[in-house]
Amino acid sequence: CDRLDRVTRAERRAFFESIVQGACERPGKLAAETRRALVDGAALPGAAGDLVERIRHAAHAVTDADVEAARSGGCDDDQLYELTVATALGQSRQRLAAVLRALKRGD
Repeated sequence: CDRLDRVTRAERRAFFESIVQGACERPGKLAAETRRALVDGAALPGAAGDLVERIRHAAHAVTDADVEAARSGGCDDDQLYELTVATALGQSRQRLAAVLRALKRGD
């Protein structure tokens, strides 16, 4: 915990961005462009797109049926994992940006 007190915001941001970069650029089952697009908030078609929207707006409400629908739509488990990670990282980035804007304004 003492180490965390010495990490600057810039270092935390760089660490987070390195995680995003790795999730988007390392080899995977989903195309790197798709993973990057999901991080950036793009939509996907079909059941996979429905799952992405559920993750973005109500991750706590994702059900086995949502996942099974995406599987039935052609996604395998590795693709679903990558889709979930990319979507969650994008949402994390968006929420962090919103918090920083609020802090800057003094909200």
